[in-house]
Amino acid sequence: MRVRAISKFTVAVYKVVSPLLLQTLQECHISDYIFQQGKGVALSDSKSFFGTPWVENSLDTYHFYCAPDEEAALFETIAGKVLWHQEGRGSVFVEPAILLEADETPDNFNELDLDFSVQKTALMGIYAIIQRGRGMALARRAVDSGSGVPALYYGTGGGIRDRMGLVRITIPPEKEMVNVVVAEHDAEGMMELLIEAGRLYRPGMGFIFTYPVSRADMDTKSFFGASRAAASVGQIVSAIDEIKGNTEWRRRTLLGQSQEGRTYMKNLENIMIICNDTMAKDLLHVAMNAGATGATISNCRLVNMESDGSQSKKSVEISDMVIGASQKRPIISALIEAGLFTNQMNGRIIVKKSCAAYTYIEKRK
Repeated sequence: MRVRAISKFTVAVYKVVSPLLLQTLQECHISDYIFQQGKGVALSDSKSFFGTPWVENSLDTYHFYCAPDEEAALFETIAGKVLWHQEGRGSVFVEPAILLEADETPDNFNELDLDFSVQKTALMGIYAIIQRGRGMALARRAVDSGSGVPALYYGTGGGIRDRMGLVRITIPPEKEMVNVVVAEHDAEGMMELLIEAGRLYRPGMGFIFTYPVSRADMDTKSFFGASRAAASVGQIVSAIDEIKGNTEWRRRTLLGQSQEGRTYMKNLENIMIICNDTMAKDLLHVAMNAGATGATISNCRLVNMESDGSQSKKSVEISDMVIGASQKRPIISALIEAGLFTNQMNGRIIVKKSCAAYTYIEKRK
């Protein structure tokens, strides 16, 4: 087994941009990536009998990683060649992470506590896991706040629901995940707005957490329709960001209505288990027996790109869980002992930092 620090990229682009991104990844010698289908949410100027018109656009999302010292060059290449630093093409952001994978080199498990610190970038990601059908409420709240284009994904929840006996019948396993990256000074207020929009203060409604982002170029095109101006609001905002060198100039107050008394969980880490199709549920049970409370499982594709341009694809599952930092070693040890790195499961683990999290917790009397 090998443990090493990486920079994990997430690039979400509209379908028309995907061919250019794949060409760029090949030129940058990115040999494999994980593909996940999602959708972006924006306003539209088309008239609707049902009120405010919304448009949902398919997003092709690509997950891959590189060595930390290659992060800056790869980021600028993708932002420059693929996104052109323009709105309406997609987003890219980077997270510091640790990768555990099968390898014949000597076991360096002791390096699992590599430094997670990142340069000050004033960026924060927010990830909410909620019941299927409620994702649009959170996405719309993010768009209404002017925080850019959120991405929605689908998955299946497991863990806490399985332990709730007959009560689990009232909680559907299908989940929606909403992801948005905001300025760090807006993160607390945005988290409160999303908690209220998803009613996450109620039992079984969902889970939300924040994570550090080292670099990002986020899509600001939250409106589709005719424009009578030479530049859109998103283009103007992007231009001022570039002039100022940061997003501090657009600091604003995003406050929820009932944040008093909210208790956030701290000192957490986010574990992503990537394994062969149909194996994630078994691994989730192993993780739960070692102390995890639950996870969300998503179906994705692992794509390997050859130098001649050919591709090989296979179905994989991603099990995503947030745990206490002290639980990391026993959970990972249990997963390895259960055969995560064997050919049957063909697994790998990506560990990332989580700054704060919230879910309903019953108060003890």
